[in-house]
Amino acid sequence: MIKSKKNIAFATLDIGTSQIKLGVYYPFLSNELILINNLQNELIYGSSGEVRAEYKVIREKSFQLFKELGSFLKRNKAEVLYIGICGHVSSLIEWSKIKGIPPEKPFPIWLDTTSYNCVEEYNGVMGNGKSKEIIGTFLPSGTNWLFTKLLHRRKSGFQKDSIFLQVSDAIFYELSGDYKTHFSSQISMVNLKKREYAQELLNHLQLDKSCLPSIDYDSSPITKQQKRLFDFPEESFVFPGMADFYTSLYGLRLHDKEGFMLANTSEQAGAFYLKLPEMLNNFLSISFNGGFINYGSTNTGGNVVSWFLTHVLNRKTNSEILNELTAKAAAIEPENTPIILPYLQGERAPLWNSKLTASILELNSYHTEVHLFRAILESISFARRQCFEEIGIDELHLIKIAGGSSKNTLWNTIRASVLNKRIAVADEKELSMAGIIFYIMEANNSPFEKPAINFSITEPNPAWINIYDEKYSRFIKYQKLLS
Repeated sequence: MIKSKKNIAFATLDIGTSQIKLGVYYPFLSNELILINNLQNELIYGSSGEVRAEYKVIREKSFQLFKELGSFLKRNKAEVLYIGICGHVSSLIEWSKIKGIPPEKPFPIWLDTTSYNCVEEYNGVMGNGKSKEIIGTFLPSGTNWLFTKLLHRRKSGFQKDSIFLQVSDAIFYELSGDYKTHFSSQISMVNLKKREYAQELLNHLQLDKSCLPSIDYDSSPITKQQKRLFDFPEESFVFPGMADFYTSLYGLRLHDKEGFMLANTSEQAGAFYLKLPEMLNNFLSISFNGGFINYGSTNTGGNVVSWFLTHVLNRKTNSEILNELTAKAAAIEPENTPIILPYLQGERAPLWNSKLTASILELNSYHTEVHLFRAILESISFARRQCFEEIGIDELHLIKIAGGSSKNTLWNTIRASVLNKRIAVADEKELSMAGIIFYIMEANNSPFEKPAINFSITEPNPAWINIYDEKYSRFIKYQKLLS
């Protein structure tokens, strides 16, 4: 290991939809990312499409993790700290800028669909290809964008002292006292080519830039008050919050014409190119790390499995029940499972239809909970195949995958067989955290080696490929009939 005059630690707070996690990379102690702790996030669901979170809960849990980090750093004699923050985006936290205080009421997150009545207005501004001119990429209509949520919020009138933040922006402010953000956290409000707020959207909303955090990539010093509260080193800094999707891409270390899946509560699918690819009509296009990415976020992933366990089987989601179901599902042949349309909360890429609903088809009396479990794994894999087919699956050499559900070997084999592509599975479960460590180390020109991320290959099962080709055709047929 490289010697340094000071013991430097790189930490990351990941505010996910389902969990809030904190990890640290401390080269003087280990060459691996150390998970300090992870806490369950809490969501509030309503009968009219509400999916909300309470900032005070996120703050309380984040602060608890920071205190645990402080204890770790003090125990291991760290002298310098850099913190990166990533999180889910397209939420609407209306913060009082004058008072510097968070909202009292729960705020809508990206899953919330209560802004649906503003989709038509969204189309008037961004539809018919106009989004490509305004923000530099196709951005389909939907309730999961910050712009749509701001359109909805405008109907009741903006407060003069409001500033609209993402969860990572809010925690950044708590630590530094600055309103700063990374462009990736403001994805529907930013011109992705210029990486600045799109003036056309601000004009339409009748907002100015002061109502959103400034786009800035430099770190800010953590305030003395917060350093004392968390027992952080005297030299402590925090970077503006980034989208968890964006930081995960750093961790994947993508090469030309490689696809990727980020398999968590929801999933993202896309591909990386060194040469500028065709801009697609159902996917976002961004420049990234010397190349270009076409990608789409979805509403289907581990959340469907969790729903099945919690609401159908009345079981708590944990590794024991998942391992039990997976072992039994591995003994079932793929031709013997029903077909499921997994759209519990509509779907984003490539369908962009928030009104889609879930269905179970070809159900028979001999089907058990295990058949349904395997059918869910298959259905989400079919949905990802639809994404990759529209992106251009034939030219992809490999598909890299990371995230919580990528640890399920049966599901990975199903994915590989449905896609008929080799799957490279990252061994680092906390990829978004590792990615932001890479980012802040590069931003600081750190001489230390970055945390190692290795990949293992999962091959398609030859006996399943034709079966899944035929089932996928039926999946698409049912989807079109019922959409």
